[in-house]
Amino acid sequence: MTLTQLEEAALRSIFSETPELAAGLERQLEAATVIERENSGAGFFTTIRVPEDAERVKSPKVLGYESHAHIRGMEYDLGFVLFMKDGALHMLEGYALAGSTSALDLTDLQFEIFRVAQNQVVPESPFSSA
Repeated sequence: MTLTQLEEAALRSIFSETPELAAGLERQLEAATVIERENSGAGFFTTIRVPEDAERVKSPKVLGYESHAHIRGMEYDLGFVLFMKDGALHMLEGYALAGSTSALDLTDLQFEIFRVAQNQVVPESPFSSA
C-alpha cells in the first residue's frame, strides 16, 4: 500500500516541525511502505515500514502535535502525531478533535493542512460551510 495524499501531507507537516530531522525523515519516507491502515472511527492509524538499510534518525519517540487538517465533511479537525520506533517512521495517528471518522474514505479526502502552536487560535476551515 502507498500513503494517501492526506497521510503524506501530514507527515511532511510533522517533518517541518523538526527541521533538524527533516532530511533524514524525508529519506525514510521515500523508501517507506504502508503495511496497515485502520479507520478507528475516532481517527486513523497508518503503520509504516521503513527498510532495514534505511538511515535511522535520533529522535523522540513521538513527533508532531502542531500539525492538523481541516477535512471536507467533518465539523471538527484532525490532529496528527508520528510514532517513531528505533529511529524509523513507525505509525501515523490522525485523531479527530470531535466527531466520527467512520464514514470517511481516507483515500479520497479534500483537506487543508495547517499547524497550530501551543496557545494559538485554530484558523477557520475553508470547508466550514460544507
